[in-house]
Amino acid sequence: MVGWRLGLFNSDGRFEDVDACEIMPDAATLAPLVSNGAREPGDSTPEGFLGLADDAATSGCKWSSVPAGVDRPFRTVRIHAATKQATTRQTGPERAAEALKKWHGNRVRRGSPITSVGIGEEGYRTTDKATYVIVVARVEVFDIHAKFRISNVVVDVSARTHDEPGEEEKAQVVALAKRVAVRLDALG
Repeated sequence: MVGWRLGLFNSDGRFEDVDACEIMPDAATLAPLVSNGAREPGDSTPEGFLGLADDAATSGCKWSSVPAGVDRPFRTVRIHAATKQATTRQTGPERAAEALKKWHGNRVRRGSPITSVGIGEEGYRTTDKATYVIVVARVEVFDIHAKFRISNVVVDVSARTHDEPGEEEKAQVVALAKRVAVRLDALG
């Protein structure tokens, strides 16, 4: 009885420290999305000191156009995975569900258009827009996100471009996220 109260028997979930590059689809799948793409070095590094951070296991993997600056249809495709571990009060899947709910709530409060998509146990799509003014030039950057959860892992699949994305580009990111979900599901 005491063990349950202390959280000793809380489930971490299906996954341990998910490496985002392991769930990144192969080059042939990414080729239509990123012109002459290549994986950027230095990806897939866990964050946190001795695994004591809130997300004891987070990693990212990025596929970008070479040479830089080509947006056909995207300049960059990125995958970020956050693996939640159990605490004394919550299971890993509960923490992951809470993190995704918090992200969704933040987007809604900011007025971001967000669409529910059928990925994983719960998934959403949204597009971020950032505008930068450098001296006399104005640069707009668009990031399409498909964010979903499977068990105790929250995955963000995003694609960046300088051209305003249409429905076709948004559908491409959702399709990529579905492939990532299949790869993740196969790991657990």
